[in-house]
Amino acid sequence: MRVYLESFGCAQNRGEGAAIARAVAAHGHDVVDAPIGADASILVTCGVIGPTESRMLERWRRLAELTPQVLVTGCLVPLRTGRFEGPGTDRTTFVPIRQQATIPQLLGDPGGASAGPIRAARAELPRLAEEVVIAQGCTSGCAYCFSRLARGSLTSVPPEQVALAVRAAVGRGAREVRLTALDTSAWGCDLPGEKRLPDLVRSAASQVGPGRLRVGMMSPQSLGPFVERYAETLREAGVFRFVHLPVQSGSDAVLDAMHRGYTAAEFLRQVTVLRRRVPDLHLATDVIVGYPTETEDDHRATEQLIEEVGAEMVNVTRFSPRPGTPAARHPPLGPRLARDRSRRLAALRRRVGRERLERWIGERRPARILEYGPGGTSVGRLDNYLPVVLSDRPPLGAEVDVTIDGARSTYLLGRLAGGFGGDSK
Repeated sequence: MRVYLESFGCAQNRGEGAAIARAVAAHGHDVVDAPIGADASILVTCGVIGPTESRMLERWRRLAELTPQVLVTGCLVPLRTGRFEGPGTDRTTFVPIRQQATIPQLLGDPGGASAGPIRAARAELPRLAEEVVIAQGCTSGCAYCFSRLARGSLTSVPPEQVALAVRAAVGRGAREVRLTALDTSAWGCDLPGEKRLPDLVRSAASQVGPGRLRVGMMSPQSLGPFVERYAETLREAGVFRFVHLPVQSGSDAVLDAMHRGYTAAEFLRQVTVLRRRVPDLHLATDVIVGYPTETEDDHRATEQLIEEVGAEMVNVTRFSPRPGTPAARHPPLGPRLARDRSRRLAALRRRVGRERLERWIGERRPARILEYGPGGTSVGRLDNYLPVVLSDRPPLGAEVDVTIDGARSTYLLGRLAGGFGGDSK
């Protein structure tokens, strides 16, 4: 069969989509680049906010028009499958996240027969960045979060399986391996023994070979007990000195209403520990604007926190009520007020980001070329994962020295400072 796959949303969804594609190919099917002419399509959905859900429904309708069979998985299954209505519903199969391994067997034969015997997968184009899922679910009870409802309670992948997956990704050509979960710092809470995220990262780093690990999103609530130990882990070779630590609000009252399980001061303490141990740390954080209980004073507290913490990257999301979450029961803020606060915070984020990144101008640092951009440009990543846009195109995977000569709010500008070196593809 010719099978087309689309995956939306977070790194975990992308990693699961890639794993589905590999499994489908291993069953002898061809994974194709467009739905036109395909026998089946697979849609890995995201439901983090209302507009995203609407986009998923539109993509399903389009895929149902173009392909005889559609399989839908991801965070909208099974919680929102009732919204998939109209032509194509009778040709759609909904697959819960934890049953994605069954998808190759669910693909019907275009002639009506069952799928043929498994044969060797066709050769894959190497992906320089690949996700490795380390857990399903989480231990938190955030009042606004739809993903935790979709994915359930924490189930950690055993460390030996994670190490094997990292090794396999490197074998396929990955030079950036992304450990991903709803909350990576919750990993191991449900496993016997006392192994936690620092132990997993050290184990996985031993398998990354010429690549590097990038550890995904974590919660201050679960990181707190071992933040010092994790900071030491980031100093070791094989791990990008990068932390994605969402704060969501600078107001303790809003954090309490969100059921986040920490205070703004505790978040700042963790950032202080991380930066003290890792001076060139690249910090990314997330903020939700316009939470139903948020007052103007609460919003100003968030602005003050962003100013104080000086994160290199701040992802700003306007609150969107999701069905089944406690937050959806609160009367929403007026859309104009939420929009105004979002714009204010976005402007602050751009200014703070640029100020942080301008500190790098004049530095000479090693970078790994992981993607090509438009107009003959390329994007390299420093050892702390900051992106540097170059006007040249060294080979993908190459290690190069770059001189930083400019900065924008979310990336650096640089030029090659020497020849290509080390590993390349």
